[in-house]
Amino acid sequence: MAAPRQRFGKHARSVMADRRWVLLPLAARAAWLQLTDIGDVMPELRHPRSGGAVQTDELCRLLSADQHDLAHALEHLVLRGILEPLDGGYRLKAF
Repeated sequence: MAAPRQRFGKHARSVMADRRWVLLPLAARAAWLQLTDIGDVMPELRHPRSGGAVQTDELCRLLSADQHDLAHALEHLVLRGILEPLDGGYRLKAF
């Protein structure tokens, strides 16, 4: 039996309608959209177990992003309450 097809971007409408969207720089917007899709297949991004928050280097790998560039986007996402720092990593709060 084939696995159900994932519809990428299914959270885009709700994310882009969020009032925080317009306050974010482009890199943070792109990261937020991609993280919502990743959160569908990686539940620990939304609900990490104790000590299991997703680390920055793992986010860089998942987003194919440079760590320095992503650090700036993550700052904005944390500032706006979209990501939450947790156990040395991050949890996606808004999706």
